[in-house]
Formats: sequence, structure tokens, C-alpha cells
Amino acid sequence: MAFGRELAVMDLDNLLHDARYALRQLRRATAFTTTALLTLAFGIGANFAVFQLVYAVILAGLPVPHPEELVRIHAARSPFDQSWTISYPAYQRLREATPDVPLMATAYAQDATLELPNHASVQAGLAPVSDNYFSGLGVAPAAGRLFMQADEHLGQSEWPAVLRYDFARNTFGSAPQAVGQHILLNARPFVVIGVAHRRFLGDVTGRAPDIWMPLALQSAGAFAFSWDSLGPGHDVSLGKPWYNQPTIFWLVLTARIQQERRAAVLAHWDQVFRNDREVMTEATADPAVKDALLRVKTTVAPMADNGMRKRFTVPLTLLMALSISIFLVGCLNLANLQLARLHARGQDMGVRIALGARSGRLVRQIVLEDALLVAGGAVCAFALGRAASGVLVRWASSRNSLLTLDLHPNLPVAVLGVGLMLLSLLCFSILPAILFIRNGVVQAAGSRAKVAGIAQTARQRLRSNVLLGTQVSLSVLLSAMSGCFAATLVHWETVDVGMDREHVLVVRPELHEPRYTEHPELLPGLYGRIQERLNAVPGVRSAAVEMCGGIHCGWITALYVHGRSNLTDAQVHGQEDHVGLGFFSTLGIPMLHGRDFSASDTEKTQHVAIISRAYARQLFGDADPIGQWVGYEPAPNDHKFLIVGEVADARMNGAQREAPPMVYMDINQNPAPVSIRVRAMGDPRRLSDSVRRALYEVDPTLQVSEIVPLATELNGDLGTEKLLARLAVIYGSLTLLLVAIGFYGVMSARTARRRSEFGIRLALGATRGHIQALIVGQTARILAAGIVPGAVLSILAERYVGHLLYGSVSANSLAIVGAGVVLALAGLVATLIPARRAAFADPLETLRSE
Repeated sequence: MAFGRELAVMDLDNLLHDARYALRQLRRATAFTTTALLTLAFGIGANFAVFQLVYAVILAGLPVPHPEELVRIHAARSPFDQSWTISYPAYQRLREATPDVPLMATAYAQDATLELPNHASVQAGLAPVSDNYFSGLGVAPAAGRLFMQADEHLGQSEWPAVLRYDFARNTFGSAPQAVGQHILLNARPFVVIGVAHRRFLGDVTGRAPDIWMPLALQSAGAFAFSWDSLGPGHDVSLGKPWYNQPTIFWLVLTARIQQERRAAVLAHWDQVFRNDREVMTEATADPAVKDALLRVKTTVAPMADNGMRKRFTVPLTLLMALSISIFLVGCLNLANLQLARLHARGQDMGVRIALGARSGRLVRQIVLEDALLVAGGAVCAFALGRAASGVLVRWASSRNSLLTLDLHPNLPVAVLGVGLMLLSLLCFSILPAILFIRNGVVQAAGSRAKVAGIAQTARQRLRSNVLLGTQVSLSVLLSAMSGCFAATLVHWETVDVGMDREHVLVVRPELHEPRYTEHPELLPGLYGRIQERLNAVPGVRSAAVEMCGGIHCGWITALYVHGRSNLTDAQVHGQEDHVGLGFFSTLGIPMLHGRDFSASDTEKTQHVAIISRAYARQLFGDADPIGQWVGYEPAPNDHKFLIVGEVADARMNGAQREAPPMVYMDINQNPAPVSIRVRAMGDPRRLSDSVRRALYEVDPTLQVSEIVPLATELNGDLGTEKLLARLAVIYGSLTLLLVAIGFYGVMSARTARRRSEFGIRLALGATRGHIQALIVGQTARILAAGIVPGAVLSILAERYVGHLLYGSVSANSLAIVGAGVVLALAGLVATLIPARRAAFADPLETLRSE
């Protein structure tokens, strides 16, 4: 026992001695230590950050009990939006039909203005939910209580609200302090009754509401809900409460059903929902569509099967692959530098082995040095990854959809971090050390070892060349991808959208106040005063009003043509917007023929419409649409609007989407709250303050929530493209730097070992240019051997992600060629420094030292 304790003490002393020795060696090799720390920090940190997004968006389930039992209920698609929404009466019937099955309903509402005493008002995200929403999901409160059946009663003087945990903490200091607080949402009084569990961010990935409120709030008329309906003429009253209207579809259903019960429950719901499907058939005159709708069966979809996951699965998988590539490039780079460093220390190690040191002890010292590096790099990587993950979420968010994800550390992320640490230690420390010791470090007793370590064998040079070539191949892949994604982003930010995107401002005034919504007859006069005042602002070319506040705003509509009853649903469906005088000239949308709206078009005159070229062809083919009659309903109600003009197509739904078939109605004939478009003579951003002052002069109480350039608005959905382009460019830049460092380190070590050889060559008449060409030629051969397979990998990668790229094969091929050229230049420039040092060394001094 005493002997064993003595051995343990000796091993501990040896370990402490080796640790101190390792720290001294790392301090002496400042350049290598710094390079290794930064490489590990970026390589592991990049994977850490991207994997957090992959886990949060793709892999993580809802933080509730038995999440596998939760499913979306797909009963029928709504007539126009084609969304899986149903009416409130239908939801009530389904819920009553299966009282033992938790069936929850949610709706989508626009953000609301939150007002607190002694605080500036802010925008808060809303989620209207049924009274059994939290209990059905199994969410526990962090403070207070959650909704119950009594909270759904109509006409409450103060409505209950439940807050998201982080929102409650940021707003009130803590979850318990938030409970009982009185707030105003869109000027309606609320009381905070509870705060949801910390990890619960809602049931839709990426969309975390700040406030949950009862569905009954729809009846208050103070909040804007997403909806679909059968359309005009089908007993639709949007101004009245929706809870008793079977023709308004606005609820998304979620249920908790055990796997073994699903078939029976869905079959029962099919019978209950049959009458509602028959109601939905009234929205179409197409017999084939009616028959297909009646044959639809109720199905379920996993909670994870949402738009966020579909949108980001391929991009995030690609980014994870690129992150692993940058990690491998870093490991290869460090492995090569480590081998060069070990060869430079060959004399010292050879002497130590000659004096009796064990090979295992030397390997342990080398690995201990690198373990300290890996530990330091991992700490830096964790800090970098935590910061980078938040940045990546902002980059992935579109302007119109800010993502909120759970990025708290978790076990899978920790396992990834530990795995990458061990892999990096194996790749650039353990394997190089074993190879170095195994390949005869005792050869260091020779004279050349006294100068520069051990001379490399042909096998060792081949191994080093393979590592460099592999690094070059992966670098070509990363650089080519960065070029392709950057070119795609530039294309979408500059593509012709059919409008003057560079000189138009989008202005959003707050016109949803009762004095405007309850007296719409006052709005046309307000439109005129706003337009007149803005047109007088210096630098303004023109101004106009529009019902839509931004992209994706146009209503999905249907226009039936008088005298043409044979049109299918696909032909009659399009998008609708209501605009004011001068709208088309303000946005730069060409009028093809016919006339624009005029001041003589009022509520009392014939209602008119202007149609886009795409919608005209859809409805009339090659016939002239001017003078045609259309309506929202089939005959005999198909002649409400007279088409008086045709305009060019414009990408109203964003730069990435093709121009939709559009019909524009005159907003003066059906007044509603609007946003404003202002066309500037120069940079529109310079007019923001002038526009605010002008609107204040029109109405001092009129609040302006936002002023943004139209280009920014149209590019609002480019979150995925921006994420890919920015991160790929960062990776491409990092890999260029790593390639340059790798070639510089390896070639410096090689030229140092061949110093005497170069001295002899120079003494025998070789020119300095010949010496430089000899060294640069080695680099050129390695580059060529790496660039060719890298180009093949890039072509395969582009085919895999072709749907995320814009451009022809030749354009993307140019990116591959450019990546190869840039990498070749980086490698050659990095090699020129040691080559010049070797070529200009004094041959007599070199031979004398030998």
C-alpha cells in the first residue's frame, strides 16, 4: 500500500512538472499558441453557435409532458388563404363531441401597443388562445395562474393576460412581480394573472408571443386578427363578433391524442365536421373543387411540421456542414503546424530520449501542452458561440418575422462541445505526437538536428502535403459557397420588382383609433390633406395612400367575370389592394392602358377597378380587360366593378416572389385606415424627419409608428439568404487566413530544415530566383492537388443547394474558379515570405553553421 501511494505521489509530481513545462513551452511559442487558441475558438465556436440553432429549430420538441401526443388538426383548408383554419362554432362542436380529448384553439393577431404607467409604449406580440390551451399542453405557471373557463366570458371590464417568462422579467423585473400588474393593450385594460413556464415559448417554433389572451377578445374589436371567409354575399359580418359566425375561419386547432386513439377520434370528428365542409363549398362555383372538398378527411400533423422548420432545415443543415468543414480545416492546419513544431524540437527530444526519457512521457508532455490549448480554446469557443448564436438568430430573422428561440445550454450542445474538444485533441495533438515519436526521434543526434531539427523523410513530406491539400480542398468548397450565397443575396436585393424600390418611403401612421374607424366617412378628406401636404415637402416627387401596410398584405380574393361562368378557381383567385389617387405613379408602376383613379370616383359613383397584366391574362386571356365587369360572386352578382385600367405586374409580396395577379380598388370608394407611400427625388431616408413634421401639421395627434424605405420592406423576407451569405463569407475569409497560416508555417519549417541544402546550392551557382522557384513550385503542386477535388466538391454542393441559389451554372462556376484563384494567391503569397528568406540567406554563414 505504501509503495502504491509513493507511485501515486510520483505520478502526481510528474504530472505537475509536465504541466509547468507545458506552460513554459506555450509561452515560448507565442505565435503557435495564439494561432491554436484562435483556430479552436472559431472552429468549435462556429459549430457551437450553429448547432444551437439546429437544435432549437429542428431537433427540440415542446418543453411539455409527452410532446409526442400533441398534433395539429387539419380538418379543411380555408377557401382563399388555403390555411388549416376553421370557424369558432365548428371548434365548439368538435370540442363538445370529444370532451375527454383536449382540443385547443389558437388564432393569429397583429402586435398590439402595450402601455404601462411611467413607461413609453412598446409593441407586444399577441397570441389569442382558448381557455384550455395551457392545461391541454401541460404548461405549468412560473408565477400566478393560467387561463381557465371563466376567462372566456365576453364583456369583461378588465381582461386577463398571461405573459411569457422573459418578457415578464424584462418588463417588470421578475415573474412574481408581474402578477397583478394592470396594463393597457391597444387602450383596452388588462390584468396579468400569471406567467408561463420559463422554457415555454409558444407552440410554433420561432414565434414566441409576449402575451397570451383569451379568444373572446376578438369581440372587443380592438385587435387585428388573421382570418378567411366565404367572401362577400355569404353572411359574413367582420364588424360583429366572430364566435357565432360559421363562415369566418380563423382558428388553428391543436389536440393531445394518444397514438392508439387517433383513428377513432378523427373518424368521429369527420362526421361532426361534415356540415362545415358543406358550408365551405359555397365559396366556389367549380364542381370539381366542391367534390374534392367534401371528400377531404380530417388528418393530423406533428407539431414540428411547421413553416419555420421547413424553411430552415436545409439552410441550417448546410451551415452545420460548412461549420464542420471550417473545424476540419482548422484541425488540419494545426496538425501540420504541430508536426512542423515537433520536428523543430527534434534535437531536444532526441537528447532526452538518449538520456533515458520514455517515449510515453514525451507523448504525455506534448498532449498535455495541447490539452491546455484545447481547454483554453474551448472556453473562448463557448463565449464566442453564446454571443454568435444570438447574432445568428438576428441574421436568420426577417424584418417581418423576428425569431425567438430557446438558446439556453443543454445536454446535446454540451455533448457536441466535448466531442469537438476530444476530436481536435486527437487530430492535432495525439496522432501527430505518436507519429513523430514512432518515426525515430533519436535521429536528432545528427548535425542537421543541431541546426533545425530532424530532416523530413519522403513519407513525412507526403503526409504533410496531403494534410495541406485536404485543407485546400475544403477551403475551395467554403470559398465557393460564400461566393454563390453572396451573389444570390445581391441579386435579390437588386432584382427588378416592377416598382421604384430605391426612391420610395413607406410611412405607417396609427389610423386605427375610434375617431377614424368609427367614422370612415372622414377618411377621404384626411387622405387628401395628407397627400397635399406631403406633395409640398421639398424633395418629394409625389405621395399616395394604400390600404396594405407592407408585403404579404394583399387580400386573397376572387373575381368573377360577367358573362364567363366557365372559369376555374385557379383563374378567378388573385390578390386585392385598395389604393388612392396617384398610387401607381408614386410607386413607379407603369399604366399600360386605360385610366388611373380620379377624384370623380367616389362612394356614390360606379365602383371601378384597375387590374394587373397577370390577372388580366388569367381572367380574359388576350382580350382587352378595359370595360369588362367583375364581381366578388358568380352570376347574377358578377358585375359590381368596372375595370378602367391595366397596370404592369409588380412584386407586391417581396423581391423573391413572382408578381401576383393583382386587382386594385379605389380606397375613396371604400375608405379604410391606410399606410402612405412617398416618392423622393433622391435618397428617401433623408425625408423621414420632413415627412413626420408634415404629418404633424396635418394632425398633431396622429402618431407615426414607422418610416422605412421600400427597398428595406421588399427585402424583409431575406433572412435565410442573409444568414447563408454572411456566415459563408465569414467562413470563406477564415479559411483563407487558415490556408495562408498553414502554408507559411509548413514552408517556413521546411526551408529551415533545408537551410544547409540551399546554402550549398547557392555556393555552387544556383540563383536566388531558382531557390524561390523551387519552394514556390512545391506550394503550387500542393495547391493544384487540393483545388481540383475542392472544385468537384463545390459542384456537388451547389447541386444539393441549387434551390437556395440564384444564377446560371456558368455564374456559379465562376464562383468556383474565383475561389480557386483566390486560394492559390493566398497560398503562394504566404509561401513567398519563407522562400525569400531562404533565397537571400548568406551561403557562407549557412555552411559555417553547418
